This record gives sequence, C-alpha cells and structure tokens, in this order.
Amino acid sequence: MARITSPPTLNTVVNSVFAERDTYRIDHYLGKETAQNIMVLRFANAIFEPIWNNRYIDHVQITGAEPLGVEERGPYYETSGATRDMVQNHLLQLLSLMAMEPPVGLNADAIRDEKVKVIKSLRPMTPEDVARDVVRGQYGAGSIGGKDVVAYRAENRVDSKSMTETYVAIKAHVDNWRWAGVPFYVRFGKRLAKSGTEIAVQFKEIPRVLFNRDEPVGPNVLVIRIQPDEGISLRIQAKRPGASVKIEPVKMDFAYGTSFGKASPEAYERLLLDAMSGDATLFARRDEVANAWKFIDRIEETWHHSDSPPPLCTYPAGSWGPAEADTLLERDGRAWRRM
Repeated sequence: MARITSPPTLNTVVNSVFAERDTYRIDHYLGKETAQNIMVLRFANAIFEPIWNNRYIDHVQITGAEPLGVEERGPYYETSGATRDMVQNHLLQLLSLMAMEPPVGLNADAIRDEKVKVIKSLRPMTPEDVARDVVRGQYGAGSIGGKDVVAYRAENRVDSKSMTETYVAIKAHVDNWRWAGVPFYVRFGKRLAKSGTEIAVQFKEIPRVLFNRDEPVGPNVLVIRIQPDEGISLRIQAKRPGASVKIEPVKMDFAYGTSFGKASPEAYERLLLDAMSGDATLFARRDEVANAWKFIDRIEETWHHSDSPPPLCTYPAGSWGPAEADTLLERDGRAWRRM
C-alpha cells in the first residue's frame, strides 16, 4: 500500500479557506495536564531552569508504549506506520516543550514561536544517520497479559509481507547552544510490555570523588509521566539508616490525582474548550507541523526509497522492542529506562 504523504497540499487547501489564526490543529497530547505542566515546571521553578542545559543534562528519553496491536486498523497502519502515527506529532511535540527557550509571553504565538525554533533545530538525518541512529521494528507473535497474540503480519487486513514499522527508536539532536551534545532518544512501540508515555531527563553523574569514588552512584533522573498516572518524580540519592554510609536511590513523587484531589479533565475537553474560546496556545501551527514532517520525511525516504534501506527488526509481542534499540543506547554507554 502507498504510504501517507506529508501535508503541504492539505495545509495549502486549509489556508486557502481559513486564516492561520482560525485554524486549530488538534494534537490531544498537548491537552494532557502533565504536558501543559512542562512549561510551569521549567519556568516557574528556579531550581530547574539554571540546570536545563548541556552542562548538567546527560540525555533525554521520550517513550510512548502501547500493549495494543493495530486492532482493526490494519489498512490505516499499513499506510502510516508508528513513525508517522505517533512520532511526527505527539512525541515531537513533547520534545519541543522540553527543549524550547523561555517565550516572551504566554500568548499562543510567543509559545509556538519557541517550539518551532526547536523543530527547526533538529539535525536533518542523512541516509547514513538513519542507518546508524534509527531503529525500526515490527512485532511478532508473543504474549500480552497472559494472552497469546499474533504477529503484525498475521493481523486482519495486513500484508503478509509488510515492511511497516510498529516500533521506532530515534537518536535525535537539537543543534542549538543549549542542547549541543545532548541526545534526545525518542521511541514508540505497539505490543510492548506496558502502556504509558513518559519523559525522563537524566542528569550527568557526580564527580568520581567522595560517595562516587569506589562504588558508582546512579545519576539523578527527573521523570514526567504524561499518561497514565500523570505526575512528576525526581530520583535522588539518600543515606540508608544505620551506622555505615550506604547510599540508596529514593524518589520524590508528585501525582495529580493525590495532590489536587480531583481528576484532570480529558485532553479533548480542554482542547475543544480552547478552540471555542479562540485560544490557539495548545494547537500546532502550520510551520511547526511542516518542519516536523520535514524531519520525519528524511527518515521515511531512506526506509522506503533508498537502494539499500536499513533492515526491519523484529521483536516478540510483550517485550520492550527489538534488541537493536537497546544497542542504540548501549553503544553510547546508556540504557533505556524501564517504565
């Protein structure tokens, strides 16, 4: 089946009828409470913004995981794949919120201006970059929650020789002053072991003196849970009670449900309300979408139109993806965080 094409033509048609200020492109991830809280976490807390850069942050991981397969959406997924279905929109939106500079105000265009700068700063990928820094995979048969499930190619209305990816992991770089040398590892997969979306900011290790001299002490990690169980946790090191000095990681945890005593509104509820009130802050702008597609299209071009495309890896349903995705981080001396 033909792959879904990127949206310049659709954007042109929409803009011929509606002004950009009257166009609201919904990405429901932007309506999630924790996604909205990223800016508050960064810019309303003096302890974070001074260390939100390449001097203190080692790398960032953005993970989206689903135990679901394609269900009855085989024909759609055959034309889309995991990259276009989830990374181009949802996960790149989270990346832009994490990496953006402070906006000059809280109006829609001030915020979106900074997000666009991040997307434009993503290092374009050559075919060699795609082969080295991108892993695509497809789930095979396995077990989810104790129930046997079929491989992707055995799903209803899916090509038995399909090369469509149900998993993708990307090592991306934001080429600007703040983030030079800090990789952003982005991954999404279907039929994985657990459901959830989170962002993990891993800080650099402390110097190899004092407590870190003989036995390595793990780094501080800030985790932003987008779904489910929306909240934020910070891993720090603490001394265990007792006469000897034994260090153990502990978590400082904030959860929306327990802290505020009420459930967060549904993402679509918030976005529809904003659209009706004319507030475009949580909606993607035309240039933001176009540049995100431009980044993704280079990867897709290598996969589907190259003379020697990188291989399509396989992984059993119920796992955490292909082994090649683990290698992607291991060669940098890092590892994926287990959710």
